[in-house]
Amino acid sequence: MEIELKYSVPSDKAEKILQDMSSEFGAEIKSIPMEAVYYDTEDKALRERRLTYRIRREGSDSILTIKYGRGSDKGNSGMHKREEINVKVPADFIEKPGIDVLDDTPVYKEFDKAVGGQYSDDLGIMLPLKPLLPVMTMTFLRKELMVSLGKGGRAILSYDEGNIAAGDKKALISEVEVELFEGNEKELAEFGEKLIEKYGIEPLNKSKYARGLKLLEDK
Repeated sequence: MEIELKYSVPSDKAEKILQDMSSEFGAEIKSIPMEAVYYDTEDKALRERRLTYRIRREGSDSILTIKYGRGSDKGNSGMHKREEINVKVPADFIEKPGIDVLDDTPVYKEFDKAVGGQYSDDLGIMLPLKPLLPVMTMTFLRKELMVSLGKGGRAILSYDEGNIAAGDKKALISEVEVELFEGNEKELAEFGEKLIEKYGIEPLNKSKYARGLKLLEDK
């Protein structure tokens, strides 16, 4: 399960947080260019099943990420929790997405139902697979480093700066994330409270994907 905190942070304050954390924990800041494409069927079958299908180029790697289940958050704390599966895929997979690579995962059957490829008793035929179509893209630069949460816990603190493009609309990305790497949720929450107190940052209760969907819905 992915457990992370999200904050809306202007670039100058985010850079200060990165530098402060780098000095405190003696950690190197890594920069990774990111290009993500989110997909769904024309009839929004994945969205109806609370399935998220994303292919993201992370530097030289391409990663298919599936998020599923209802997930949860804690009020306005900026904490996000959801089941997640990551699969490394070829570079050109972003141009021809499919579900076969999910064959050995717990979500394959749900995806198979969503995109078709099943026999219809009513029609007496095998229904064709519904193509996965791009619904939004995100391009941003991620700067990240490992931080200590205390008592052996660790997290990846990152700053993303770029934009979301959905339909003919765009929105800026300028957010700090703290993703639990090792340890427990309580340690992560306490670390987040310290960030809020020290830097006066605002919890972000919508994911990038949720913000993209809002762009598509707005007329």
